[in-house]
Amino acid sequence: MTRIGQMRNQTKMIVAACTLSTAGSIVYLISPVLFGSAIETLGISNSDAGMMLSVYFAGYAVITISAVYWLPKANSRHVAAGSLLALMAGLLAAAFSDGYSSLIIAMALSGSGAGMLYGISIAAIAESDDPDRYFGVALAAQLAFGSVLLFLGPSVLGPRWGLTGILIGTVLFVAVMGLPLGWIPERLAQGRAAVTIHGKKPPVLPVYAGILAVLIWFTGFSGLYAFVERIGVDGGLDGLAIGTVLSLTVITGISGALSAAIIADRFGKVRPHLLGAAGTVLAMYLLSGRPGLTEYAVAISLFTLSWNFWLAYLLGTVATADFTGRYVVLTTAALGLGATLGPGIAGSLVQGAAFNRLFVFSFAAIIGGLLVVLWVLSQLRKYGIATASPVTEPME
Repeated sequence: MTRIGQMRNQTKMIVAACTLSTAGSIVYLISPVLFGSAIETLGISNSDAGMMLSVYFAGYAVITISAVYWLPKANSRHVAAGSLLALMAGLLAAAFSDGYSSLIIAMALSGSGAGMLYGISIAAIAESDDPDRYFGVALAAQLAFGSVLLFLGPSVLGPRWGLTGILIGTVLFVAVMGLPLGWIPERLAQGRAAVTIHGKKPPVLPVYAGILAVLIWFTGFSGLYAFVERIGVDGGLDGLAIGTVLSLTVITGISGALSAAIIADRFGKVRPHLLGAAGTVLAMYLLSGRPGLTEYAVAISLFTLSWNFWLAYLLGTVATADFTGRYVVLTTAALGLGATLGPGIAGSLVQGAAFNRLFVFSFAAIIGGLLVVLWVLSQLRKYGIATASPVTEPME
C-alpha cells in the first residue's frame, strides 16, 4: 500500500475512533444531567442515583479489563458493532424500566457496550503514528459532538419527558456516532514486538503506576462532576442556566484538549501536569462557595479545560511507558473504575445540600493522582524511557 493510501486509511480510522469514543463517553459527559433527572423523575436518593452511574461504569470497566486477553484475537470491527448494539439496547431498556432493579441491570449492560467502544477507540489511536496528538483530537471531538446532548438534556428533553426522554435522545445520538464504524480495522491491539532499551527490557512498574494514577485522578474528578448540576441548583440556578453553562463550556474543554495536542512536550513533561492540577484546584475553590451564575460559569469552564488538557497528558504518559502497546487499553478500565467509584463515594459523602466532604475527597484524590504520575515521570527519566528510541526485536 502506498504512503498516501496508508495515510488515508489512518485518517478514516481516527475519524471512527473519535466518533466511537464519543459514543462510549457520552453517558459520562451527561452524567450530571442524568443524575439530576433520575432524582427528580424517579424520586430516588443521591446515593441511589450515584449507584446507577456506578453500576454503569462497573460494566464499563470489567469488559475492558477482560479485553486485554481476548481483543487481540477478535475482529475489532465486529466487536465494535456488537458493543454499539449493547449500548443502545441497554439505554432503551433503562428508558422503559419499571423499577430501580431493572434500571440498574440495564445500565450495567449499556456500560459494558460503552466501555468496549471506548477501549477499541483507545487501541486504534495507540496504533496511529502520533498517539499524543490524536488523544487530544479525540477528547475535543467528544466534547464538540456531545455538547448537543449536553444542552438538550436539561433544557428540552429532561423538562418535557424526564429521564426517559434523555435516555432515548442518547440512543439516537449513539446511533449517529456509530455510522463510521466500518472504518475501524478488523484487527487492533495485537501488541508490538518485544522492545528493549539499550539491550534491556523496559520496566513494567511505571506502566501500572501510570494506570493507577489515571484511576485515582479520575475517581476524584468523577465524584465532583456527578454533582456539578446539583451544586448549580444549590446556588439558585435553574435548569436552563445550568444547561447553557454546561454546553457553552464545551468550548473551553475543546480548547484544553487541542492545547495539549498542539503544545505536546514543548514545556517538558512535568509542567503540563502541574498546570492541570492548578486549574482544577482553582475551579474546585470557586465551586465550593455556592457560586452564582458568573462564578459557576467560570468554575465549570476552568474545570472542563483542565480536565481535558490534563487527561491528554495522562494518557500520553501511559502510552510513553508502555512500549509493548499491550496495556494502554487498561486506561479505559481505569477511567471506568474511576467513574464507578467516584459517583458512589460522592453520593455517600453529600448530606442534603452540604458538599464540603465531597470537595475534600475530590481534592485528595486529584492531588494523589498527580503525585503518582509525577513519580512515573521520574522513573521514565531514570530509565531514559522518555527520550530513548526503542529497539524492536522479533518475537520468539
